[in-house]
Amino acid sequence: MILRTVLFLLDVILLEAVFYGAYWWRFRTGLFANPVDLTSSELLIPSLIVAAFWILWLAWFGLYKIDPLQSRAEVAQDVFRAIGFGIVLLFILTFNPDDPLPASRVILASYGIGVFAAALGGRLMLLTVLRELRVHSIGTWKTLVVGSGQPMVRLLKYLQRHPELGASVEGMLTPKGEPSQNGFSIPVLGSFSQIRSVVRSTRFDTVILALNEKHERLLGRLVRTMRDLPIRSFTQADQYQLLIGSVKPTRIHGHPLVEIRPEVLTWIERFFKRVMDIVFALVLIVLTLPVWMLLAIIIPLDSSGPIFYTQRRVGLNGREFTLFKFRSMFRDAEARTGAVMAARDDPRVTRIGRFLRATRIDEIPQVLNVLAGSMSAVGPRPERRAFVERFALQVPLYERRFNVKPGMTGWSQVHLKYDSSCDQIDLKLKYDFYYIENISLPLDMKILLMTLFVIVRGEGL
Repeated sequence: MILRTVLFLLDVILLEAVFYGAYWWRFRTGLFANPVDLTSSELLIPSLIVAAFWILWLAWFGLYKIDPLQSRAEVAQDVFRAIGFGIVLLFILTFNPDDPLPASRVILASYGIGVFAAALGGRLMLLTVLRELRVHSIGTWKTLVVGSGQPMVRLLKYLQRHPELGASVEGMLTPKGEPSQNGFSIPVLGSFSQIRSVVRSTRFDTVILALNEKHERLLGRLVRTMRDLPIRSFTQADQYQLLIGSVKPTRIHGHPLVEIRPEVLTWIERFFKRVMDIVFALVLIVLTLPVWMLLAIIIPLDSSGPIFYTQRRVGLNGREFTLFKFRSMFRDAEARTGAVMAARDDPRVTRIGRFLRATRIDEIPQVLNVLAGSMSAVGPRPERRAFVERFALQVPLYERRFNVKPGMTGWSQVHLKYDSSCDQIDLKLKYDFYYIENISLPLDMKILLMTLFVIVRGEGL
């Protein structure tokens, strides 16, 4: 929270400087016609409004989710993308077809370069200061290393050579609590099975897992044990694949360490996502109202039963909610089979239901869940409790899906069709975890556009 406050203040100061600099260049240098003479007090309100726009825009792109270990190249890429889209938006909003290339366009382009330099410069300055502080043992993290064999030795040597990472290793856990013969004077605080009690009693900030091949099978168990502890946890990139499959790893200063449970969304991103959800739901209801009225007639004519199908699903933080859909199956279709996943030639599906699934129209009533706040427009598909309990036993990080709201559509939904068997869960989770690891509001917009193409092409089933 402190870092975000500092970054916010930096942005305000630098954005104000860019605004006043652009004004001075436009109206005080004499290089352009139509001079305007305004006092600093008269410029204050407009400058603050523009700064507020950029701060909200940067927040939309997740640029206040600052990580002291984030690479400068990644920061530059994120800032360039955000400012680039922002300037394009301003160009579109201020475009005048009668005068397409006025001098103000040159000013706006130059101003955009200044905003990019300000946003990037403030972040690089903050990251550099934090790095230097860590090198001098200020602002370091009390770190527990959990490992065995050569992977742990290599990790300890690396952390020792790179103090800028800020990992102050003050303890380690070995498989059975046996003394480590790695040449480091780091106390062994217990065995793998004691990780919860050790973290709580000594108040570690960070845990790094470095297991050899013999103990890799314990990785999932260790992750489950730590899942509710208030710590940052890392593992090696190749072992992270054992947990969730292929995702984009975060390499920290050249060392392939991946954070297992990074923060998903900041509070301001959650606020924007909620606003976007409400707007999306209201617009979709208005646009699809004729569909609701038509299906209210067709569904009962095709097969006896109610118009809507309701089912209990698991959502944010593992809480259950009632999900609404247009009914696509015969009445009491699961009375004999119990909870089973949909199949390509599912005999339970009605004639109209097959069309509804293929076009995803059966999902439309979930806008009611979005308005109620139990779902989002974009997120992982919500599952039933029976499937959740089964998958949680198979996949160590499965419950991480509950760190975000389930969605009407999502990264896995636009890439995969209806599940034909539980064997697809690994592939589905790869897409879900990719979304969770890279979640952002621009990614949500991309998924919504991709969903539109899926609907048009009828690729739902």
